[in-house]
Amino acid sequence: MSRDPDPDDEILIEMNRIGGAMEVRAISAIDGLEVTFTAPANALKMDVEKLARAKLGYVRRKASLQGGDAGPKKPGGKRGLIA
Repeated sequence: MSRDPDPDDEILIEMNRIGGAMEVRAISAIDGLEVTFTAPANALKMDVEKLARAKLGYVRRKASLQGGDAGPKKPGGKRGLIA
């Protein structure tokens, strides 16, 4: 019996150390969903990977609740940065 592939079965992780912190970028290899977060520089790789999978899942669920688009939008439905 085969199961449907989990979008987060295979993820690509990039980690950049910046002082006492680590900038982490995780991308789902199946659908290209990308998340970015900051972790302590001394965090274990296993913990960073677990957090990346959890955050990808959260963003995916949030997008499905909002009709498939979880990104920030400007008034009028246009995309943009919110500072």
